[in-house]
This record gives sequence, structure tokens and C-alpha cells, in this order.
Amino acid sequence: MDNGNTFEIQDYIDIVTDTVTPQANTVEKLYGGLTDEQYGYLTRDRGISADTADRCGLVSKKLYIKKREAEVLCIGFQYNNLDGTTATKWRDGIKNFSQTGAAKDLWRIDQFPGGDLVITEGEMDALSFEEIGIFATSVPNGATQRVSDEIDSTSKKYMYLHNADKYLKDAKRIIIASDADSPGQCLAEEIVRRIGKSRCWRMQYPDDCKDANDVLRKHGREALKECVSNATPWPIGGLRQATEYEEQAVQLFRDGMDHAIDPGVGELGQIFRPAPGTLAIFTGIPGSGKSTFTTWMSYLLASKHDWPCAVFSAETSSQVHLLQLAALHVGKDFKGKDKMTETQLRDAIHWISDRFVFLDESETSVESILERAQAAIMRNGCRLLVIDPFNFISGGVSRGDDEGSTFAINKILVALKTFAVEHDIAVWLVAHPKKMERFQGTNQTPKGYDIAGSAHFFNVADYGITLERDPELPRVARVITWKVRFDWYGSLGTRRLQIDNVGKFDKVREWGSNPGDWDVNI
Repeated sequence: MDNGNTFEIQDYIDIVTDTVTPQANTVEKLYGGLTDEQYGYLTRDRGISADTADRCGLVSKKLYIKKREAEVLCIGFQYNNLDGTTATKWRDGIKNFSQTGAAKDLWRIDQFPGGDLVITEGEMDALSFEEIGIFATSVPNGATQRVSDEIDSTSKKYMYLHNADKYLKDAKRIIIASDADSPGQCLAEEIVRRIGKSRCWRMQYPDDCKDANDVLRKHGREALKECVSNATPWPIGGLRQATEYEEQAVQLFRDGMDHAIDPGVGELGQIFRPAPGTLAIFTGIPGSGKSTFTTWMSYLLASKHDWPCAVFSAETSSQVHLLQLAALHVGKDFKGKDKMTETQLRDAIHWISDRFVFLDESETSVESILERAQAAIMRNGCRLLVIDPFNFISGGVSRGDDEGSTFAINKILVALKTFAVEHDIAVWLVAHPKKMERFQGTNQTPKGYDIAGSAHFFNVADYGITLERDPELPRVARVITWKVRFDWYGSLGTRRLQIDNVGKFDKVREWGSNPGDWDVNI
């Protein structure tokens, strides 16, 4: 999936790091086999046979458990990480846990034989599937309470999916068997968002069971096999019964429809609130500030709302884009007499590296851009994809159509919108308008039907936004929304924002009182 053209910030700076030699996979030699008492616990309390425990490499050791204030015998689940390091996760039989080393990858993923791949929330559930003859793996770090809490680019919590990419590609089906509680559902949503809904199936348990081990213990092997047989494709579209959407509809009813983010700058949130699963089109005549606006907004979402971002910026080199982001972060320009220091720049780069990833312009097809964007979602948890500008994208050509035909443009736009929905990510597309006629010496405001090539820019978009400079106030921009699909995304209207010398937008203040107000250097 990562074809070598997706770069993180470290690729643009000269940093020397220490090389760590991977440890040998010698974990089996460090610990003993299970005791009769532990085999008995697994069989009696968990429905796991000694044969399954041995086949999956379970080990035993006495460890100090803080909650019990004593050294107790624990069962160990061995992790052979794909980078060559090892770890062991321990449990004492009454849900106290410990860990030796750092479990980084899906449990036993290197042993995946092909066919269906079941992903569980814990090792005991994975053992339950092994007990019925189905290979299963477990995530190394469990689940959490909310989806939004999991979009933490600094922890790389879901890097195990990126590391296991070749195994995921080989899987016939990827069956998500997380717990039936709220954290388990959040985990499932995050895994599916990164892998893609089209490749995933979901498993449902009997009403009295919250996980696979519950099913095995309460209802037996055949019931768990039936759960696998009855797994259904992750909903994407098509003809479905209303009851399939019941829980999601009830959740929206309880929590409300508005999951969009108010930027919190002036009155901008009244007309434009970014939301995942949407496609926004930005346009404006040359020099209007559309690229400056999307760069600032992406920085704002990354810094204030923990939205990591993937950027395909063909007209601006990644190095310059990085400098623009650094200026926003430091609050000083990267050029001129009062520019930031090199130390400030390097500190900013390291902050940005946890939140932004660049897709270079060596491949410009929509397929390549989206393939690399999916890798960025998997590796960095990206919530925003910025493509600037549209005219650098190729692809969508078929039936002998020209690259810029209405059919080809529509195909690209639909691909972007579909990607946004499937991966629950916001996609922002900057598109140049056709040449606008001047009226009484004034440039006309371009809108959706004025974008070069096709009316589909208006039809497919969830948001349509024009950036325009105030001819009388050079540092003031007008943000104009000409399409907003739902009222919880914003509304049609215009808001004025001032732009400072580093490209930051803010509410308009009184002009002329400070030196440099009339100097344009954006």
C-alpha cells in the first residue's frame, strides 16, 4: 500500500539517529511451559485446550503483580514483533496484567496461513477461535472509550496495521471480532477506517455474550463457528433492511447529527464547519488565498483538534509547505529580517512530523494519491486529506474520454467522495476557476459552476467555498460558501477574516493603527 512515494517530515531534514539491532526471537527459551494448574484454568474457565495453548506458544513465569502485592504465577502470550524484537504479555488469571518488552504488532501475525483473518481485541478471544480451528490474531494494545481519543498521531497506536500490510492484503476476508461493548465498537471502527470497509466483515455475538470467549464458554464450539459463518460485510451501500441501521440511527438520535468542528475563529464556524466523511471544494482566482487558507485550516485542525493531515501539494514543494506550516506554529515568517531561528524551525519540524505527512507529486493519478492517503491513514491516523490543486490529478479516464472531460472529472470527484466516506476522513480539494470576466473593473466571484471543466464540482461536493481578497483591504479575505449540503456543516454566506504575515487568519480588526498593515507579503 505504501509505494515509496509517501514521506513523513523526517525525510526532509537531516537527523542522525542511533541504529538499534533487533533482538533475536529467543523468547521461548526464557520462560517455562504452563503448569497443570494453568492448563486446568484454561480448560475449565476459558474452554481452551492444552493443545491449543501449546500450539499458540503460551508460557509461564512468576511475576510481581502490584495489585496483589505479591509474586504470582502468570500465563504469558509471546509477541514476535515484525522488526525482530520480542515481548510477552502476562495475565494472572484474575484480570491483572503485566508486560515484558513492548508488544508492537498483531499477535502471531507472522504465522498467518492465508484465507480469512480474524482480528480480536484480546489474546484469549484469539485462542477461542484457534480452539475451533480458525486462525485469529489480537491487537497488541486493546481498545479505548471513544473513537476521537484514538486519533493520536504521536503514539502511532495503530501502526500494527501498517506493519501487517502484506498479511492484510493476502487475507481473503478480514473479520473484525472486537468486543460488543462501546470500546470494542470504537476499536472496530478505527480498524475498518484504516483498512477500508470493502475488505472488512463484522461479527455479531449472542445477546448474552460480549466477546468470542464468552460464546465458547457459554454456548460451545459450534456456536462460535456459527458466529463466523454468519459474519456480514461491513456496511458500505446497496439494498439493506432498515433494522441494519437501527443502532447507528438511535446513536445519532441520542448524540445529535452535528459531528462537525467549529474552527473557533471569528464567525467562520457559522458558514463552514469541517466534518469527516465529506468532500470540500475550494476555489478562487489566482492570488485569492485559497492555498493559504487550506494550509492554515489544516494546521488549526491538527493543533487544536488532533486531526493529523495528509497533503498532496503539487504547486508548492513539500519543503516550502513545511516552512509555511512552521511559520504558523512559531508565529514568525521563515524569511525576512525578523524570521524565525533555525532552532525554532527544527523544533517546529519535529512537532509537525507527528501531525502531517506529504504525498509527493511523482505519481499524480487519483488511484496513487488515494492509495498513499490510505497508507497515511493506517500509519498516522490521518483525518484530513488536502489535494492542491485539482488540475494536477490524472486518472478517471475510460471509454476513450479525454483527461479533462466531464466524465473523467466526475469519476475523480466521486472517487474522492467515496474515499472520504469509506475512511471517515475529510477531503479538501483546491480547484482553479475558469477565466472570470471583469465587470465594471471588478473580478466576478467564481462559484461551483465556474470551476474549469465541469459542473460536477458543484454537484458532488458537500461544501463549496470561494476565497476572495478585499480590493480595498489587501490583508482581508472573504470566505464565501456557495454550497453546504447539511445545516450542521454550516450555511451559505460570507465572512471576512484578516491574514497576517505568516498566513494565519483571524477576525478582522481596525486597520491602519499598526505599521505594516498595508504591506502584502502572503
